[in-house]
Formats: sequence, C-alpha cells, structure tokens
Amino acid sequence: MEAKDIIDILNSWNFWNHSLDTGIERPYYPKRIIDLINESEISIVIETGIRRAGKSFIARQVARTLIERGIAKEDILIINLEDERLVEKKYSLLLEMYSKYKEHFNKNVKPIIILDEAQEINGWERFVRGLTEKGEAKFIITGSSSKLLDSEYSTLLSGRQVVVYIHPLNFSEYKKFTKGKKSISDYIEEGGFPAVVLSKSKQDIIRSYFDTIILKDVISRFNIQNNDELIRLAKFYITSIGSRITFNSVSKFLKLPVKTVYNFSTYLEKAYLLFFVKRFSFSIKAQDNSPRKVYAIDNSFPALLGVNPIKIKGRLLENAIASTLYLISRHADSFSFYYWYESNKEVDFVINDHNNYRLVQVAYSINDEKTKEKELSALIDCANRLNAEKLEVVSMDYEGEEMLNGKIISYVKAEDWIEEILRKYGFI
Repeated sequence: MEAKDIIDILNSWNFWNHSLDTGIERPYYPKRIIDLINESEISIVIETGIRRAGKSFIARQVARTLIERGIAKEDILIINLEDERLVEKKYSLLLEMYSKYKEHFNKNVKPIIILDEAQEINGWERFVRGLTEKGEAKFIITGSSSKLLDSEYSTLLSGRQVVVYIHPLNFSEYKKFTKGKKSISDYIEEGGFPAVVLSKSKQDIIRSYFDTIILKDVISRFNIQNNDELIRLAKFYITSIGSRITFNSVSKFLKLPVKTVYNFSTYLEKAYLLFFVKRFSFSIKAQDNSPRKVYAIDNSFPALLGVNPIKIKGRLLENAIASTLYLISRHADSFSFYYWYESNKEVDFVINDHNNYRLVQVAYSINDEKTKEKELSALIDCANRLNAEKLEVVSMDYEGEEMLNGKIISYVKAEDWIEEILRKYGFI
C-alpha cells in the first residue's frame, strides 16, 4: 500500500483533522476503560462482547473523552481493521501503519492505540506485545470474538491486559436511546442492539447479525463443516430460552451426536450468542452434572427470529432479567447467579453476592392464583434451605409486599427491579 494511501486512511479513522461520530453516550464503559488505562501496571484493555453491541463507538467515546481531558489528538491512534480498504490484512501492514503514524503525526509521545476488531488481522498480538514490552504504547483492543481471550493470547500479551465486557444496551441505556418513549414491554420484544433499537427494519438487521455471527465467529473461527447442524442447534436454543437442557437431551431431540452438541454449544457461547446458567448446589460436582438453563445474550434473537413474541412474553421477560444478571456477573467479581430446582420446584434465579442470597421469581403476570401459589411455594422452600431473607417476585405490573411462612415476599415491577440492580452495581 502506498504511503499516501496509508496516511489518508489513518486520517479518516482519527480525530486529528475532523470530528468522528461517537454515537449516543454510554458513560459506564468509557469511565471504566479510562480508569484502567490510567493504571501504570496495565498496558492493554480488551473490549469484547457480541458483534454490534457498540464496542467501536465506545472506543471512540474513550478517545474523545481523553482528548477533552487534555490529551493531544495526535497522541491517540485509531486503527479500524474492518475497513474494506485494507485488502491485505497482514502483520506487516500494522507495522507500516504505525511507522507512518510516528513519522507524520507523533514523533516522541507514547500513544494510546485503539485497535478496532483486532481479530481481523493475523499477528495483531505480536504487534501489541512488541510495543508494550518496549513501553512504546498502551492499547485498547476491541473484538467480537472471545478468541481474544484465549490462553495463547494471554501468554503472548504477558498478563498485562484487563478485559472489559461490552453488552448490548441494558434497560436504562435503552430508555436513553429511545428518549424515554419506549417501555419495558418494548425492550423485551426488541432487545438492546443499538442499531436495532434505532431502526425500523429490526427483523432484517437482527437476521443479518445472526448470520454474520454464525459465519464469522463460529463457522470460520472453528472450521465447522456441518453448517446446517450448527444453525439448527442455534435456532433450537434461541427458541428454548429459559428451558432446562442437557447435551444428551438436545442430542436425542435434534438427532445429533452428543459430542457435536457439546462442541457447537461451546462455540455459540464463545461467540456470545447465548449463555448457560447452572443449577444452584453447594456441590460443584452436582452443579456440573445437572441440567443447565439456556438464555440468549439479547432478547432480539428469540423475539425477532423465534416464535411470535406475544406467545412467549413470559420467557422473554425472564431472558431480559437473565441477560441483565449476566452483564453484572461479567463486571462484579463477587457476583454470580444460578437457578434452583428441588423436588419439582424451581426458583428462576438465585443471586449470590458474598454468600448473601437473593431469590427471584419472574412471572409476566401473577393474576393466576394457582401460578402464584406454585411460585411462592418454591421461593419459601429455597429460602429455608439457603437461609435467604430477600425474596422477590418480578412481574410486569404488580408491586407490594406480603408475609408468608415468616418470610417477606416483595413484589416488584420488572422495570423498577432491573433499574435498581443496575444502579446497585454502578451501571446507572
């Protein structure tokens, strides 16, 4: 590539001579990333998460904020490895771009380099390691694949990296993006991908996201040959949110080998398309041997690609709660969550924070007395076994309190419950 072309491309990615679109502010992530990059012992911050969750916009928000705080524009270098103008994506191209940057824009100062969608180029980790070991630069790396976190890269990057997980919009961010014009009902039926939220062509966009994730983050990465089997499994999971599954049961139902189901499930989880929640037990062995519940990382997949959302609105609400808990678990070290199942009774979520248990049942509506009795019976049994005091029923439209068998049951509207837990863990 000609030197002039490289300089022109670098100019187009950076704030040096013009402003860049930084999207709608999501302040939690830039603050967290800047706090980390300012720590002397950290050289690399890795942004990871599902495709199109907003990682590139957040990286630009970080750059803009740093500039507003006094860092010279030329001391921040953004390299966008998804740019279609980069025909030959080679390690040597990274070296050449960095060389031209230092020659023309930043001769002496240690820069912060944002490497956007790093997995698009082989050798990115050598480039990062080379500069960080010489103390020449700090890095913010974005990537849609958990490949960035593989142990081989952890070794190559010398353990000086910290991971920041980027999630699709949480409910509070969703309200900000929609200017308060949409409710929790809308959120559970369209999910939190920024472009989906802001577009009228929601189904078309989410279908293209699904296809790209399957193709680039699973099939290409793991060299999958049986594409149809993978897609069938992914769609099965997306339409089974909130269900208890075992790899054996899925194998029998879909008529696939158990090993294939296990491998494909692992790949889909690594691509951040879905996640599994373990059954609560004080025994690690029992946890590992019990069925797991499957959830989509974002409601847009089951709502827009699955069956009619009106028919599964209870499961969509449960998925939105699960996705919120997953987000928190990726940022709060002390936080974990499970489901509870004993004697044919189930509690949707057991939240464990420093061995303080919070029990949550999710029900779209609790008008049905039989359903209510079943949900409360499970809550009480679980609370007695775990010595838990905080028992909650989350629904769309009911709030209040009642005493049952010496335990206080709190009824909380889903909208209020999600915002309360987001606020408690610093996301609002």
